[in-house]
Amino acid sequence: LGQCGSKKDAKSWGHCMIAINPDALVDNFPSKVDSIIATVKESGDNIRIPGQRSARTALERKDSGVMPIPESIWKSLQNTAKHGLTK
Repeated sequence: LGQCGSKKDAKSWGHCMIAINPDALVDNFPSKVDSIIATVKESGDNIRIPGQRSARTALERKDSGVMPIPESIWKSLQNTAKHGLTK
């Protein structure tokens, strides 16, 4: 049960996490992944790999030192900084 108080509480959680070390399954996993990604990208025009666009955006924002924040969120942050959290 770990951190759950009872079996009844644990039944409603629904969390499962599995970690697999790919190096335990194949040799030189990073090289194999790089090869597959290169092959997929070469298969056509405008092929993107999941996470590629967000990684590019993150790098651009880091390099420019600017993180766009929507006006409503910025006002909420300013209000919280000035008045604290409301209950």
